[in-house]
Amino acid sequence: MVAVAVVGSGVAAITAVRTLCTSSLENNLPVQVTWFTARRKMGSTQSSLSNSPMARPKPGDPFFDYGCQYMSPVSTVFRNELERWQELGLVGNQFEVSVLNAKDVHPKMTKLESPGWVGNGGMGPMLEKLTIQTREEFAGQGLEHVSGFPEVERQVTSTHRDENTQKWFLNTKRQACEFGPFDYVIGCFGHPKRTDPFLKPGGDAAKPMMEFLKGVKYNQFFALQIILEKGLDSEEIKNLSGCHILNHDVISFVADNSKKPHQIEVQDGVRENGQKPHITIISTANFAKQNQKANRKMVQDRIMESFANLIAKETTRQGLESKFQPKIHRLNFWGDGRCVKVVDGTDFLFDTSVNLGWCGDFCVGPSVDSAAISGASV
Repeated sequence: MVAVAVVGSGVAAITAVRTLCTSSLENNLPVQVTWFTARRKMGSTQSSLSNSPMARPKPGDPFFDYGCQYMSPVSTVFRNELERWQELGLVGNQFEVSVLNAKDVHPKMTKLESPGWVGNGGMGPMLEKLTIQTREEFAGQGLEHVSGFPEVERQVTSTHRDENTQKWFLNTKRQACEFGPFDYVIGCFGHPKRTDPFLKPGGDAAKPMMEFLKGVKYNQFFALQIILEKGLDSEEIKNLSGCHILNHDVISFVADNSKKPHQIEVQDGVRENGQKPHITIISTANFAKQNQKANRKMVQDRIMESFANLIAKETTRQGLESKFQPKIHRLNFWGDGRCVKVVDGTDFLFDTSVNLGWCGDFCVGPSVDSAAISGASV
């Protein structure tokens, strides 16, 4: 029996696990996959009723998606996955997306031809249900799932290799628990602040992979989450679902999470249950880089002023306050918001000398589609 450990909680990990399990079953291969998950970067969903960034909203409650705002299939691999998720009732593909050019004399939103895909109930619940579905589908057929969230005592934080047996072992914090032995380890996360401590105990066997992954770079973003208490029926807000902002110094994307086709009924932009718009405003990477140590009140004000001018069509912050009465929920700083591609010529990394592999969007490009391609390829 060949033992494989897959470490990761996002789309790359899901597609890696599913590809391994499906291939081993179809080809009658003696493979045992152990999947280690923890907190999800893309999937954290914030309820507006809680200050916790990990709060799970109840069905029908307002929420903020934390991280990825919508998904677009480009590859056949990811389109097939999204269609499978849709059959499971976990995603919808009717989230309208627009583009606004801030340099236009009179900037206005222009709707894109293809709508975006979003998780039913939010990206976090979507990934959680996909994890459960995958675990149940392959239960007793070569897959064991070890959850490290919220069961943090089972969250693996490092790996090392026994050079005598040439087997890998995974450890939890302070080596309180050890899993293994494994013939192969596949990592499905990319930021050096996580890969370094995970791989460093692996010594010489893990050093080449660790050093390469140090080159993975991420853009930074601010994400401001606000609730509009008034102005629900204004044309500006009725026309807003998701909007890319081009050629602007401060903001790059705006989304009204309450418009996503789940949680509440939305028809022609009118919220049946009086749901208030839950707006996520994402800054440009350059603005975040320049202001990461700046006063957060100043950052908040600049983002709000940009939203007022470009989306709400109010020339002053006072006008925005009067018409929409925005309530600030949370300002987040994402130090690892969007990856910058660092790998050329391959969709994944693999050190055949020690049976250590790695995958993620950083191997292909900055998108969920890329993460799926990399996970399936590894």
